[in-house]
Amino acid sequence: MNEKIYHYCSIDTLEKILANRTIRFSRFDKMDDQTETSGLPEMLKKLYFLSCWVADSKEKISQWAMYAPEGVRIELPIKWYKKHPIPVAGTEEFIEKLPLEDNHPGKDIFYPFPYSDWWKPGNKYFIAPPLDENEGFVVKVNYSDDFLKLKKESWRTMEDGKSIEIIHPAAAIKYKDLFWSFQEEIRFYLYAFCRHEDRNSLPAFFDLPINEDALKLIKVRAYPNCSKEDFNRIKEIISNSFPAYDSDEIIESSFLDGKYFPKLNK
Repeated sequence: MNEKIYHYCSIDTLEKILANRTIRFSRFDKMDDQTETSGLPEMLKKLYFLSCWVADSKEKISQWAMYAPEGVRIELPIKWYKKHPIPVAGTEEFIEKLPLEDNHPGKDIFYPFPYSDWWKPGNKYFIAPPLDENEGFVVKVNYSDDFLKLKKESWRTMEDGKSIEIIHPAAAIKYKDLFWSFQEEIRFYLYAFCRHEDRNSLPAFFDLPINEDALKLIKVRAYPNCSKEDFNRIKEIISNSFPAYDSDEIIESSFLDGKYFPKLNK
């Protein structure tokens, strides 16, 4: 999978990402592709939380037009997240990696934010820590005319008619309609557990902390034909966020400057 990934967003969103040092994971039923949750049980529609990125380093006019017409493209390493220590059951100790056999499905489990934030008293849900970094936390989206059929192969209803068994947690969010193939999307995902009757208690999003070493490698590209006012604002945001760095080493102009001008509504 790619070493670097790209996220198109508004300048306001860039400012929030850098101010909070976090990446937002939005709930699955809040995605802009309204067909994504088609055919899935109501429970599954709310249990996933996603952060969506692009794999292609070449600028995409479609992404600028849809998500950042007067925004930015953020570049980060694909492993932008932190790995927090894992608690040892029955003790107050923490370890970096579970001492399991190589063929054990949980050998690569990790916590992308502190354990204390995953298990909070009073919550009617909890977030399952990713089993691994590939397929268990980050997936490359597959596009198909049969995406609904492929999704339905990921779960089955239990005999009680209420419970759901997940065959593979990534499958429900891994497939999209072929119409969206221009995105070449990479997704990070979290999966929540809760009782069916408590599903409406799930939040609309989670924010995960960014690894500071990864953040030092950030590049921010301004939208095509960026106005001087917006460029200066982006530069100011970067300067405030990285006072020890030269903002000119982080901010970039679009390769589409002078080549692409969006049509204006009349």
